[in-house]
Amino acid sequence: MTENGHRRGRKAGPLRARLSAPFGLATVVALGLSLAAPLSASAEEISSEPFTGASVDEAKWYGGPYTPGDPTGFACLTAAAGAEGPLKKCQKPVGEKAGEGALRLTTNSKKQNGYVISRKAIPARAGMKFSVDFAVYSPGRPGDPADGISLMLLDGTAEMPKKSGQNGAGLGYVGLEGGYLGVGLDVYGNFTSDDFDAAGGLNGRTPNSITVRGAAAVDNPMVATYKSTRLLAADGAKNRAEARRTAIVELSHEGVMKVSIDFHDGRPVREVIEPVDLDEIKGQPKVPDSLRIGIAASTGNSTAIHEVWNGKIESLDPNLSTSVLPKGPVNAGEPAEFELTTTNDKLAGPTTGEVVTTQTFPEGVKPVAASGDGWTCTIAGQTVTCKRPGTGADALKPGDSYPPVKVKTEVAADAKGDKNVTSQATTPGSPPKQPDTSSFTVTPAKDPALVVTTKPVGDVVGGAPAVYQIDVANKPDAGATNGEVKVVRTFPEGVKPINAVGEGWTCKIDGQTVTCTRPGTGSDVLNPGNSYPPISIGTQVDDDAKGPLEGSTEATSGGKGTGPVKDTTDVKPAPAKDPNLSVVTKPKGDVIAGKPAQFTIDVSNAPEAGPTTGRTTVSRTFPEGVTPVKAAGDGWQCAIVGRTVTCQHDGVIAPGKKAPTITIDTKVDAGATGQLEGWTDLSTPGDPNAGNRVFDTFVVKEDAGQLIDCGGWITSSTRAAQCEE
Repeated sequence: MTENGHRRGRKAGPLRARLSAPFGLATVVALGLSLAAPLSASAEEISSEPFTGASVDEAKWYGGPYTPGDPTGFACLTAAAGAEGPLKKCQKPVGEKAGEGALRLTTNSKKQNGYVISRKAIPARAGMKFSVDFAVYSPGRPGDPADGISLMLLDGTAEMPKKSGQNGAGLGYVGLEGGYLGVGLDVYGNFTSDDFDAAGGLNGRTPNSITVRGAAAVDNPMVATYKSTRLLAADGAKNRAEARRTAIVELSHEGVMKVSIDFHDGRPVREVIEPVDLDEIKGQPKVPDSLRIGIAASTGNSTAIHEVWNGKIESLDPNLSTSVLPKGPVNAGEPAEFELTTTNDKLAGPTTGEVVTTQTFPEGVKPVAASGDGWTCTIAGQTVTCKRPGTGADALKPGDSYPPVKVKTEVAADAKGDKNVTSQATTPGSPPKQPDTSSFTVTPAKDPALVVTTKPVGDVVGGAPAVYQIDVANKPDAGATNGEVKVVRTFPEGVKPINAVGEGWTCKIDGQTVTCTRPGTGSDVLNPGNSYPPISIGTQVDDDAKGPLEGSTEATSGGKGTGPVKDTTDVKPAPAKDPNLSVVTKPKGDVIAGKPAQFTIDVSNAPEAGPTTGRTTVSRTFPEGVTPVKAAGDGWQCAIVGRTVTCQHDGVIAPGKKAPTITIDTKVDAGATGQLEGWTDLSTPGDPNAGNRVFDTFVVKEDAGQLIDCGGWITSSTRAAQCEE
């Protein structure tokens, strides 16, 4: 059996054959204890004795009677001088300096023993931790060191024993008067065996083991044992410093004992005897009301020096643990409540100062409120911190728990899978340890089920603008959105998207496709049964568009959707448009007094207008001095009355097109001069501009052939008289 196997304190099976009821541990269980730590300064000291000086307080410690010359030896101080005897100078003086000695239980001689017992009895339910440094070594003597040391619990009401227990295999404990429980640090291995005057054990010896035996009144039966791969006696050690080990025995308020060893090898302290409930050891006498602490050692035919020092009895520190459990299922996108429970181990001491707990929740599970009877709680980010006095009436006794802290949380819609909450409770004296971890599972939210509806606002008419509205809703029995929400709308040919807007939406247009997106998580999540603000899309409908026209819209969340939803739009035909004619009249070249001049008339229909549906009439009136003499144009019928030319056209003038040009020949009077104004009337059925008169001006230039030279002045013949002047 090795330490790696971690099988500590196993039951003593062979004892079952010797007792009417099975003897051994009814319960030897791991109770969630951390490995024993070095002694904490926070524990209250009940009693201590270093055993390093020249004397000890014999009112506190008992070494048993001694007859001078007794070869079995006695427990003595290696730094003592003067008379020899128990707790005084050794039979073979060591002569160490005061403050540097130890309590020597045996010399390196055969058949020796020595023991020491605390005189002060401690209430068995008071809770205590006993620790002592020990060394087993054989300088100058090869072979296996023997036998070992026993740490003893004695009935506090029994008289002090007049002699130690059995030598050799008994480690000075077996048969000791008043002995209730002995922990053998069994170097040689016989304390574990069934081959001496004690009840039960294992076949043959088991070197380097830690074994618990019961009360002397029932023949010290074996209770539990542990085989260590780490040596109780350092191999080749020549002095106590090289052989130093530390034994720690803890006895809780509940009567539960455990044993740990610090091997001082750079590795963690080893718990060698798991918690043993003394009240559950069948065949053992009732746990005494009070107990004394004792230490004994012995040699047999094999020998070693057995020494102890730095003995200390302390109260137990509190040992807090925490657990955080959800109250019911944790579902994504829904509130969840957790319950933190802080418990003091049954092998610990009561709290003596403020208790502080922290719980750190994983991302996606955000704490929003925390409270509990007697607790004051705050929240910072993902961490909840709660405090309470932990003293007086609020002290937490061993094995008890405080009222739970209830933490309300908000679970993100995209949270899922296994999560951990780390929690820890601290209080003065509580040993440092890693935070506790509690696990829970977030049930993923149902997928959202988006319903998208696209419809025009009002009628869609050919040649006119139209507005479409897109509504996005989430079904009541679906899950909340858990990723980007995207709406893709594809319009049919003939309906062109121009702009797209919506509160919270970001939209872009690419040809006939409009794409709008929004986060869909956090504050933008769309919960079941709710809708987003609508998307409004402005379009322009082609003049010749006619329905029904089919479009499609798809809404997705986190890339998931139900596919495009098709819709049809009934496009009403564009209403018949009236023609909208315009006319331009202008001279073709210069207009010169006394010479013929030509004018053109162009009639156009506006691009956005309707075609002409009847006769188009143009009436041109020239100013005084300009007389029309001829008018013609392809498809036009023209007539001249005085200075007015009237032309009629029965052909269709399409939108954006011109009618054939009308050309009018005129005669310009010789006396005409300067800027002249004429006008043109234009009409056709349905034209909103019918009857509007268009005025135009043109300049009549003088005939250059009529000019004379007046010594640098050029003027007309009508001005010749001015030259003569």
